[in-house]
Amino acid sequence: MPRSSSGNIHRFGQITRFQLVWGILFSVWAALVAAWQWPLLALSGDAALNTALLFPPYFIAAALAVAGFFALGRGEPGKAVESKNIERIPRLDHLRFFAASIVVLYHYFGKVVPVDVNGRNIVFNVMLEGRSGVDVFFVLSGFIFGMIGYGKRIRYLDFVWSRIVRIYPLYLFAILLVLAAYPEKFVPIDSVLLMFPLLIVGYLFALPGFTQLWTVGLEFQFYLLFPFLAAFLTRNGYRYVAGLVLLAIGLRALYFVELGTVKDAAYGTLLGRIDQFLIGIGAAWLFIRKRELFSHPAHILAAFLIALASFQWLVAWDSLGAGSRSALWIVWPTVEGAIWGYLTLSYVSCRMRMPALLDESLAKLGALSFSIYIMHDFAVVWALKHARSLSLTGDANWDAAFQGVFVALPLAVAIAWCTYNLIEKQFFIYRRKYVEPAVVG
Repeated sequence: MPRSSSGNIHRFGQITRFQLVWGILFSVWAALVAAWQWPLLALSGDAALNTALLFPPYFIAAALAVAGFFALGRGEPGKAVESKNIERIPRLDHLRFFAASIVVLYHYFGKVVPVDVNGRNIVFNVMLEGRSGVDVFFVLSGFIFGMIGYGKRIRYLDFVWSRIVRIYPLYLFAILLVLAAYPEKFVPIDSVLLMFPLLIVGYLFALPGFTQLWTVGLEFQFYLLFPFLAAFLTRNGYRYVAGLVLLAIGLRALYFVELGTVKDAAYGTLLGRIDQFLIGIGAAWLFIRKRELFSHPAHILAAFLIALASFQWLVAWDSLGAGSRSALWIVWPTVEGAIWGYLTLSYVSCRMRMPALLDESLAKLGALSFSIYIMHDFAVVWALKHARSLSLTGDANWDAAFQGVFVALPLAVAIAWCTYNLIEKQFFIYRRKYVEPAVVG
């Protein structure tokens, strides 16, 4: 029986169980949304009955479209999509999908619900502070590269090239979309500078429809540093990580004393985010050396509760509003990095197994996480225009939550499936192996 890299996926001819199950579910979802939103024929005076009558033809059309999406993934060139430098860890993909999902929900829910919504509702708070998904991504980047670089030598140019072909094509696609849609907003020099995200991180915050691209700039800055960090860590040990984290905290404290605020530097620059990359690297070291200490499911429960508490605290603190001048910004990136580092470590270390289909589904969705993150504004805008009238509970806040989860997020996944297969994956064959055993002595 054929197996995937993370579990069983039974095949029916050339159709995997994953494709069959999720193809049906996605077709049902698309048909329901389309029949409800666009009843092309007034078959009945009753809206619910009209939707039911139109469901079959919409389902057929949706099934054909979903089959086309899956067909994009056919002919996948063997192991071309697998990294040449690290064995795949499916649970990291699970966490990547989680991070992308809460960012999507944050951008939808925050545009519908006022920020002063009931602060005791944890579901709303997760969506209101879903920007924390960015912190998760940074920690996961550090974790992955910590795994890759542990006891290894990184060939600098091969590493940088591999990261460019992995990240840059979709970034460039997004930039070209912005330049095409808003030509009046950019002078020629802007168009040139936008090709180099690591130089203009602050400028990327203002890109219409793609404000999230600022994090790509920080990722590239980290990529330029990582091969050196890997060499220094190999030479000095992981106390070096602690030293760098303390240095970053100290520098943020000096900025706070000088300026009276450090929020902008802590939130949107590498000075603030380097802690999270480094904590991810440290978590990888613990995973390699001390995994058994974090394998008990109690660690996942504890990490999950701490993460939920952090969402509650962020809403109460109003960190980007009334709390923006707080001295807490000096250490908050470190605290938040530690929270997500602990969750990452406990999740990938846990000895409990999950059903193969769920494992494979989350891993597949996680593979789409970068496309979900980059392209999700299209889904958010569409949902804001067409799903706001969808009322399931009669409560505006809960309706917004359901609209985000059941309309905006699935649509973001559908768009991401296309861009992943048509853009991201096509460049994977150009990645290089860039690690080799470290020379000691």
